[in-house]
Amino acid sequence: MLCHACHVHLRRDHPYCLHCGVPRKGAKIEAFSAPELRLGSKVLPLSKPVMTIGRSTTNDLVIDDPSVSRVHARVRQTSHGYVIEDLGSFNGTSVAGRVMHSDESLLNDETQLHIGDVPVVFAQPRSLAVGGKTVMATPELTALAPDGTPDVAPRAEGSLNSRPRRRSGWALKRTPDDRGVEQWVLRNTRTMRYLQLDDRDVFIWEQLDGENTVRDLLFSYAQKYGELALPRIEKTLRSFARLELIRGIFDPPETVRPPLLKRIGRTIFKYLLHFEVSVSGLDGLMGWMYRRFGWWFFTRTGVVLLWALIVAGIYGMVVAAGEQKLFDIKGMGLPGALIVGGAFFLALVVHEAAHALAVKSYGRTVTRGGFMLLLGLPLAFVDTSDMWFGSRWSRIVVTISGPLSTAGIGGACALIAAFSSDAKVSALAYHVAFGLYLNTVYNLNPLLPLDGYQALADALRMPRLREQATAYFKKGIWSDIRSGKRPGWRQAGMAIYGFSAIAGMGLFLVMAILMWKDRLGGLAEQYLPPGVDVLVMVLGLGLVLFPIWYKLAKRVMTFFQRRPKEAKTA
Repeated sequence: MLCHACHVHLRRDHPYCLHCGVPRKGAKIEAFSAPELRLGSKVLPLSKPVMTIGRSTTNDLVIDDPSVSRVHARVRQTSHGYVIEDLGSFNGTSVAGRVMHSDESLLNDETQLHIGDVPVVFAQPRSLAVGGKTVMATPELTALAPDGTPDVAPRAEGSLNSRPRRRSGWALKRTPDDRGVEQWVLRNTRTMRYLQLDDRDVFIWEQLDGENTVRDLLFSYAQKYGELALPRIEKTLRSFARLELIRGIFDPPETVRPPLLKRIGRTIFKYLLHFEVSVSGLDGLMGWMYRRFGWWFFTRTGVVLLWALIVAGIYGMVVAAGEQKLFDIKGMGLPGALIVGGAFFLALVVHEAAHALAVKSYGRTVTRGGFMLLLGLPLAFVDTSDMWFGSRWSRIVVTISGPLSTAGIGGACALIAAFSSDAKVSALAYHVAFGLYLNTVYNLNPLLPLDGYQALADALRMPRLREQATAYFKKGIWSDIRSGKRPGWRQAGMAIYGFSAIAGMGLFLVMAILMWKDRLGGLAEQYLPPGVDVLVMVLGLGLVLFPIWYKLAKRVMTFFQRRPKEAKTA
């Protein structure tokens, strides 16, 4: 359900829109806790229709400060939400940075006010099911380093002797889910990048004071959780380092510079594993698009029509498949291929825009977007990490909005392919629809770390579903069976998912080889000279299957590197 004023999703456990402050239609306001003004540790519920603020003791909220007038301002409950009105004060009332004199302003959730020089926060009511407020560190920890202060970490002499410490400019928010299980989101307030944490990650974060070494962290972690988890600690520290929030965790410099070919290989693998080109400042554009037309797709009518188009498109695809043949574009050659490729590219742009518009439908921020290479696969992306401050259901909606938009466009193209009287138009539409449906299935496949996997992980409340399930299938379930322990439903489900993830990789390998041999291999043999076609086939398969062979090659290299060391030790 969307707010009738700003078209942002409403929460049924709040009487007001948390984005614009307008009351929800049909909500009985008296059934909810009153909004509040927070002055430090002092909290004033706005329990009366009109409440005054000032230095005089006759006010409802008394602020004893020289910058505050005797009767400074008042907060009124109106049909459009809560409004603060400056009563002609000498120093004025500031609302989100705008100073008012004898004026008024609507109050949104978490609005920052200044009564004279005194900071006050307005907050809409919260129930226990709603995530806690952002926990900011104390100013001496979060204040940015002054000019001239070096921000370079010293080189660690060894991984266990390094002393990592938190950098400045961070915020930590507690976000309990609907079962009360606590999770945390860490944000870099300078780069607006996010990281989801659990209780153990937060424990590690709190130890990073620049005094504790990694060895100290290891023993502190063991004392609290009963296990020596050095790989877990190192992985968490690397995550903090990628977020640019810790210093002092660097590997010692190499004493011997590696050969040129090895340096080139490292660079190539680095960019194949993760390389991105992003553009920041997309939030304003996406907000404008959402206000203009994007909100309509999130109404009940828009959702029903989208699903109708998807279902009708499946029927159209079945009809068109009887008349069309894959890779036959009726003799249009290169222009036809360019048209199909361009249409597919535009559909992918719409896919990412749908993610961004879904973020805006919950009043959240789209920080950046662009293109990346992830494990050798080219992908477009929109950074939706601000949704970690939202509910679990809102994250699922944002995740599946992209594949659903792709399926909707594919459905429209399938209907054109099925019922168009122009043979060339029908052939082009069929190929676009085929590619988009294939892309939708690929994205919704829960065995790959894409949209379907993220939605499933959120639905099951298991952020590390793939890692946990694969590890349990490889070791945990066999250990349980040997010890005579019967796995429960949760363990059995993890084992099935872990097996499916491993088997799915093998199936993906076989399908890729068969597809190349059946379709693309024939084209390569037809248009490329002998020898070159084989090279193109090997390079193409190598790039597509990079996520599989790279991990295997890394394990083999690690095994052979350990053997000489073990022999020397013996």
